[in-house]
Amino acid sequence: MINLFGQRAGYTRDGAQAAMKYTDVLFKDPFLFNKGRLNVQGDKAQVKSAVLEALEESNKVIKEYEEKIEAFIKSKPTAIIVKSAYKDVTDQVRYLPAVIEKAEDGFKNWRSLSAVSFMQDLYLYKAFIVSAMKVYPEALSLEEKLEEVKAAIEKYGSIDAYMVKMEKNQVEYVKNLQMKKAVFGDPTLEASVKKQYEAIWESEKLVVTKVHITSLWILEKNALDIPLHKEVEVNIAIKKTDRTCAIASGYVRSTYEGGGKYSAPLLIMPTHPITLDCANLNK
Repeated sequence: MINLFGQRAGYTRDGAQAAMKYTDVLFKDPFLFNKGRLNVQGDKAQVKSAVLEALEESNKVIKEYEEKIEAFIKSKPTAIIVKSAYKDVTDQVRYLPAVIEKAEDGFKNWRSLSAVSFMQDLYLYKAFIVSAMKVYPEALSLEEKLEEVKAAIEKYGSIDAYMVKMEKNQVEYVKNLQMKKAVFGDPTLEASVKKQYEAIWESEKLVVTKVHITSLWILEKNALDIPLHKEVEVNIAIKKTDRTCAIASGYVRSTYEGGGKYSAPLLIMPTHPITLDCANLNK
């Protein structure tokens, strides 16, 4: 714990500078946000245990921040130090409307469990504002912001309720999911996609039953107008070993090799198979 030497009775230049640096990590560039925001990526984004673990770590950061604020107040920093940090506080809370808006968008439209980070951001801002009000109890604007963030949190109920909504969004998405219409056919390319996708998921023993090429070739060139590569989008119908069906998507890229020739097509950014009603694959 850093001791703050901003007290008038024991004022020193070094102590004041240390206090100013400490207010930076509390208000100007709060570690509450830097360390507290959820960062669940890749495959873990839909793993509930991973998301819950990240939430637990975030809540620990909130507790740590609250303790640092209490220590800051007990240190009795000088009025000039407290006053100088107020602009940093207001700079932080001006982002609250965007955070509330993002939580609303996530609740309505997102499907990944990791989107609960939008809800957790509300709790981070609540902790920040409550803590700031302890330092600036006379700041009416902070009281208004606190009411805003509390209303947003109450709207969604709880972290658990928010995650349940993500799961419902996913169910609704899958219910309406189907193969995009094929723009054109290319049996050789489709066979290549089938082979590559099955190889990627070899351990799952997935069988690709159909490939739709869902876009025309898009040619990428450099500044000298020389081709770099060309790509098409594909949808992939899948049969699992348990006889359920799934769908995936990806892109196929052929790199320009010169002389009008392109490399063999390579499946890039293939998505995980999403289980769905088999009837949806025939719509």
